[in-house]
Amino acid sequence: MDVNELLQRYANGDTNFNQANLNGINLFGADLIGIGFKQANLSNAILIFAYLNRAVLSDANLVFAKLSGANLNQANLIGANLHDADLHGATLQNADLRNANLTLADLLDANLMGADLRGADLSGANLTGTCLRGANLREEKRIYCAILRGAKLHKVDLRGSDLSGADLARVDLSGANLSEVMLRGANLSYANLSGAILQNATLTQTNLEGAILNGANLTNARLEQANLNEAELIDVNLHGAILPNAQLTKTKLMGANLSEARLSKADLSRANLRGANLTEADLVGAYLAKTDLTGANLTKATLLRAEMSTANLTGANLRETIMSDGTIMY
Repeated sequence: MDVNELLQRYANGDTNFNQANLNGINLFGADLIGIGFKQANLSNAILIFAYLNRAVLSDANLVFAKLSGANLNQANLIGANLHDADLHGATLQNADLRNANLTLADLLDANLMGADLRGADLSGANLTGTCLRGANLREEKRIYCAILRGAKLHKVDLRGSDLSGADLARVDLSGANLSEVMLRGANLSYANLSGAILQNATLTQTNLEGAILNGANLTNARLEQANLNEAELIDVNLHGAILPNAQLTKTKLMGANLSEARLSKADLSRANLRGANLTEADLVGAYLAKTDLTGANLTKATLLRAEMSTANLTGANLRETIMSDGTIMY
């Protein structure tokens, strides 16, 4: 089928092009709102600036397709193959991309607000500057679990998104906006989150082992039982963060702001907290074996029942601090 036949049929009200072989077709800027391309072969197709709002592209082959600037708002792309597709600047608001293959896809500056990406494979995709506010990438019973291993998410906007259980190992999220995002049980091991905004984010039971969070903002974030072993959190802002039972062994927290943070029963053994601000922090029952608190500010902090017999408190400010035995320092 050539482009002229397709456009003429569409103009006459025919929207059923399911299973059509349209390999390499040029539909640059075409108005194809609501068209049916279910299981169609659109590999190498040129759909730049095309209007595909509410189009049905489920199980379609869009490998190497050029979709930069295309409008795919509310489109059905369930199970679609978008491997190595160019979606630079495309808009996919509220699009359904469940189980879609987006490996190596270029989504630079794309708009995916409210998109459903459960089960989508975004391994190696470029999501730099992409807006994913309110997107759904959560895991559901291990059936729908977005895969983002190795994806580039530098400065991506994920505010309010659900990424529960998502695989974000080694992903570049530097400078990303993750305010109020749900990351419960997600895998962020060795991810780069330097300078990221994670205010009010939920990271309960999240794996952040070896992750880089230098300069990140985690104000009021929830990190109960999170694994932060050997992570870098230099100059991070954890004011008011909730970290009971968190694992922070050998974690680098130099210059971190942990004022009013809740660290009860947290494992901070061998962690480096040189110059950290722990004013009014709750460290009840915390494990501080060989923890370096040199020059740290522990004013009004509570260390009741904390194990700190081998902690280094050289030059630490202990004014009005409640020590492990209940004594109050003056």
